[in-house]
Order: sequence, then C-alpha cells, then structure tokens
Amino acid sequence: MNRKKKSSIAAINKKLDFVLKNQKNLLRNEGSMQKETALEEAQEEAALRELQHLENIEQEIKHAVEPHPLQSITLQDMARGIAGAFFGAVAHYTFVYGIEVARGLTLTRAILLYPLSLAIGGFFLYATSFRKITDPQLLKYFPLRLFTLYMTALLTSVFVLVLFQPTFGTELDQSIKQLATVMLSAMVGAATADLIGTTK
Repeated sequence: MNRKKKSSIAAINKKLDFVLKNQKNLLRNEGSMQKETALEEAQEEAALRELQHLENIEQEIKHAVEPHPLQSITLQDMARGIAGAFFGAVAHYTFVYGIEVARGLTLTRAILLYPLSLAIGGFFLYATSFRKITDPQLLKYFPLRLFTLYMTALLTSVFVLVLFQPTFGTELDQSIKQLATVMLSAMVGAATADLIGTTK
C-alpha cells in the first residue's frame, strides 16, 4: 500500500509538473503574443501617421497645382463685372445724378474722372484680394484683371446712358462728361461684384 501511495503520488507529481510546465509555456506564449500585438499596434499607428502625412502632402500639391481664381478672367467674371457695373450705374438712379453733375463739370475735370475710376477700381482689387497674395506670379494678373473690369464698367456705362438718356451721344463733350460721372459708380460696382465672386 505504501508503494501504491508512492507511485500514485509520483504520478500526481508528474502530472502536476506537466500541468505547471504547460502553464508556463502558455504564459510565455501569451506574453509573446501581447508583445506581438503591441508591436502590430505600433506599426499600425506608424502606418496611419505616414498615411496622414502623405494625404497632407497630396493636399499641398493639389493646392499648389490648381489655378488661383484671380489668375484667369472667365466669362463668369465678365458677367459678374457687368452685373456689378450695371447695378452701380443704375442703383438709386446714380446715372441721373451723374448726368446732373456732368452739366457742371468742365471737360478737363471730366477727363480726370476716368483715371480716378481706374485708381478706385485698382484700390478695391488690391486692398481686398491681391494684397493677400504673396506669389509674384499671381500679381502679374492684377493689371489685366483691372483693365478688364475698367472696360466692362465703361461699356456698361455707355449701355446704361444709351438706354436711359436719349440725348447721350449727340454732343461729344457732354457725352464724355456724362460717361465720366456714371463710370465712377459703375467701376465701384464692377470691382465690388468681382471681389464678392473671387473670395472663395
């Protein structure tokens, strides 16, 4: 019986040793699996950071490559300028007041209103949109855009005067005076409409 007890205790000890050995192996495997999981998570985080970095670079490239809205003059810009100039010349019957002021102007003063209109339009464009531009390549479009708006305002002013002032064009010096006075408000309207459209 003693011998049986010893053999059963030895068998139990053997089984316990086997269980303990398996448990140690399991704990060791679990530790290595946790390390592998932590390593995989770190790799995923690094990959996500790299992906975010690449997306930022892609956005910068897209922003650098796409044309700036002030870089070109489109038909939409022209339409906006015409609408603004028309509103500037017609709103509150500005053309009527312009015609009244034109009667009291000398031809020299009226001619000086044309460059003044150009200067005011230039101030509007520069102060609100082109001043913020640091790229000298984009600044070369400033005179073209200003000239386009100036011509749009001039032609719209002629149209408004022909439409609403039946005697426009009969006397050259009076027509020059009337156009100069109406042109000032038309240029302000055209520049304002252009600025509203280019602040994207």
